Amino acid sequence: MKKILLAGTAIVGAAVLASPAQADLKLDLGGHFRGYAVFADNDEANSGLTASDSLRDFEFKRDMEIHFSGETTTDSGLTVGVHAEFDLSNESQDASYATLMPLPWTNLNDRDPNQLDEAYIYFSGGWGRVNFGSEDGVAYLLQVAAPSADSNVDGMRVYIQGLNSDVWDDQTVNGSFFGGAGIARFNYVLGYDNALFKDTDRISYLTPKWNGFQAGVSWAPKQGQQAVDEAFGGMSTDDDTVDYEDLWEIAARWDGEFEGFGVSLGAGYSTASPENGNQNIAGTFGSDDITAWNAGLTVSWNDFSLGAAYLKYEETGGASLVAAADEEIETWVIGAAWDNGPYHVGVSYYDTEIDANAFGFADLGVGGGAQAPGDKIDVKRITVGGGYTYGPGMTFRGAVAFGDVDENLGLAAGTSDFTQVTIGTDVNF
Repeated sequence: MKKILLAGTAIVGAAVLASPAQADLKLDLGGHFRGYAVFADNDEANSGLTASDSLRDFEFKRDMEIHFSGETTTDSGLTVGVHAEFDLSNESQDASYATLMPLPWTNLNDRDPNQLDEAYIYFSGGWGRVNFGSEDGVAYLLQVAAPSADSNVDGMRVYIQGLNSDVWDDQTVNGSFFGGAGIARFNYVLGYDNALFKDTDRISYLTPKWNGFQAGVSWAPKQGQQAVDEAFGGMSTDDDTVDYEDLWEIAARWDGEFEGFGVSLGAGYSTASPENGNQNIAGTFGSDDITAWNAGLTVSWNDFSLGAAYLKYEETGGASLVAAADEEIETWVIGAAWDNGPYHVGVSYYDTEIDANAFGFADLGVGGGAQAPGDKIDVKRITVGGGYTYGPGMTFRGAVAFGDVDENLGLAAGTSDFTQVTIGTDVNF
């Protein structure tokens, strides 16, 4: 028995000696909670809806994430860190099929609780920084945003919204705004982040800042975030009909001061190609190359700031229902803000034009899909609001948004008005 115990001890000792050393990372736990009361009046005129079909006017909405981070610096001066984010909103809008969408559409059918949002490692030093894993590309990381009333509501990346796009093409609550892949109930989010396939494993390089200037480049071999156990699941197929590959991004930004004014100026470009480049099926998402580019400028003086941002998505190759036509989504944003101590007041104007059938968009309502050159949806929104910081990382926020949608889609032409009121708190911990 003694020999057996000694042998077992030796085996355990050998296993301990053979195990790799652990990196000395100091782990931190953080995250955020965004909770809002939302009133939204979506124009349902001329829809002929029954009471059971109508949209609610008031709801509570929240967005919550937990973040795990760790970082260490080696004796050689190399900084190594890890970061992971988990969505705890229970009914996440970053669902499985939404990962396939490069644009501001979110799938409301597939709701996935406790979803992994980001997970990546980074290396940095005097030479710059490299991100590797599931993280936004440089076009978003270096993007310049316009001032906003409430960044959660009318900012570059929107987290709280009560407006429904499924009434825009025919004023009917039937999920007809987007017909891609036969999946209904897509909502269009009124943001302007240049983040093609944001949930994607990629590698990015960002230069160090030189006199306020920084640039970067990102690349991913294919779209999508690695699934559980996919690391040993073999290589994926290379000709899926709705998958994209060779996701490239380049961007640059300058932050500085000129004649007493603070200035931020930036631009970015993104592109991706379909895996099955020969399919070119008219009106099908995944049949065209996608490009996106953005530009932004903000100027600040004392407590005031003013800025504008531009974003343009385009698919090329003529896979539209409108023969041989490139389709675009073009967005302009102008904002102004006043910040004094704990107080914030802001206003923004948002204008986006969506070409008929852009990226698989289909009019499935009254118009019956009868698009023609020049058919489009034009969305305009004005948002006014403010906030108060009641503690470190904690703010009360409120905003009112007014807008209208011009629907120039053949037989489904019309106009929808909307109003949205949001009151809530944002806590970063």
